[in-house]
Amino acid sequence: MTKARLIGQYCEYCGEELNTWDDRVRKALAFDFYICENCIAEEYNVDKDYLRNVMAVRFGAHPCEGI
Repeated sequence: MTKARLIGQYCEYCGEELNTWDDRVRKALAFDFYICENCIAEEYNVDKDYLRNVMAVRFGAHPCEGI
């Protein structure tokens, strides 16, 4: 697996810079604005591990190395 890299975009809620994993999660869940994994998990009232499990089961997506 490759390492996540920053993409130069920032979460519209918390201001953190997004990485490639945040962007993949955002696109898979059809958010049309920039939002990070933490804020998505908070929006759905789940923890990050649960969100990552959903991404793996539903979309076959796994986080990049180092996340």
